[in-house]
Amino acid sequence: MSVRGTHDRPFGLFWLALGLAIAFESWRMPRLEEQGINPYTIPGLVPGLLGLILGIFGVVLFFRRAPMAEGVALEGDDGGVAEPWRVALAFLLCVGFGVGALGHGPPFWLGAGLFLFLAIILFEYPDHKAAGTLRYGIIRAALVGAIGAAAITFIFQEIFLVRLP
Repeated sequence: MSVRGTHDRPFGLFWLALGLAIAFESWRMPRLEEQGINPYTIPGLVPGLLGLILGIFGVVLFFRRAPMAEGVALEGDDGGVAEPWRVALAFLLCVGFGVGALGHGPPFWLGAGLFLFLAIILFEYPDHKAAGTLRYGIIRAALVGAIGAAAITFIFQEIFLVRLP
């Protein structure tokens, strides 16, 4: 089995268990039907759907086969092992967004746009710098951040009827 396949089963089980726990707890949340709440805005709907999706991906990860034979690596393949700086950066961005931006700082749309922009720029910086396409990367990240923030804000406010900070 390749390096990539050795950790897939435990992580698959982890994501399946986490997804099922989230879906179960979301199901237990009050539905507020007695208050005439629209079924699409019930408190546990989005977390429940995300929990089910995590569980499905956990099953896929558990049963997937390693895409390469023993000892054969694809160009640029690191064997599925994440670089520590990428894991730390993802953690810092997520915690920064959750603690620093949601409800405490800028409006949601601005915080979401900045999060998307920073995530794209910081993760793709080494590749864009090496290829000499940094300007293109910044423009693309700004467009994705703006469009993504607008879409996320619209979906939550107009479809799920969630008041955003």
